[in-house]
Amino acid sequence: MTKQIKQGLMLATLLLASSMAHAENAAVKIGALVTGQVTKLYVTEGQTVKAGDKLLEIDSSRYQAKLSLLKAQQNMAKLTLDDAKIELNQAKDLYDRTVTSKRALDASQLRYDIAQAHYQETKAAVALHRAWSKYVYVKSPIDGKVAKILAPKGTTVYKENTPMLELESQ
Repeated sequence: MTKQIKQGLMLATLLLASSMAHAENAAVKIGALVTGQVTKLYVTEGQTVKAGDKLLEIDSSRYQAKLSLLKAQQNMAKLTLDDAKIELNQAKDLYDRTVTSKRALDASQLRYDIAQAHYQETKAAVALHRAWSKYVYVKSPIDGKVAKILAPKGTTVYKENTPMLELESQ
C-alpha cells in the first residue's frame, strides 16, 4: 500500500471511531405511536434504564373499549357465519333431493361465503387492534439514562411520535 492510501485509511478509521463515540453519547428522543393521556411514569430523570424497560404508560381505556366493541362485532360475525352454514347445508340437502333450484343453492353458498369473509375481516380487526394496543406502554429502545421527562403524568399526547422522554445512550 502506498503512504497516501495508508493515511487515508487511518483518517477514515479515526473519523469512524469519532462518530461512533459521538453516537454512543447521543440523546434519543422517545415518542409514542398512540395518542392519549400519560397515566403512569415508571422512571425518573437520571435513572438508568435497559432496552425494553417500561418508561411510561398512556391511558388504555379507549383502546380497551374499542377492543370490546371489535370482539362483539367478531362474535356477531361468527353467529352469522354459523347461521349461513346451517342454511347452506339445508340448501344442499334440498338440492340433492331435487326439491329446490340450483339458484337457491347458489344464493345460500354466496351468503355463506360473504359471512365467512366478514368473520375473517372482524378477526383481522381484533388482531390489528391488539397489536396497536401494546403501544400504550412506551419502552426504552436502548440502554441509557433518562435525561429529560418531557411529558409528565397527566400530559395529553395529541400526536403520534410527540417527544415524551429523552434518553442518553450508554
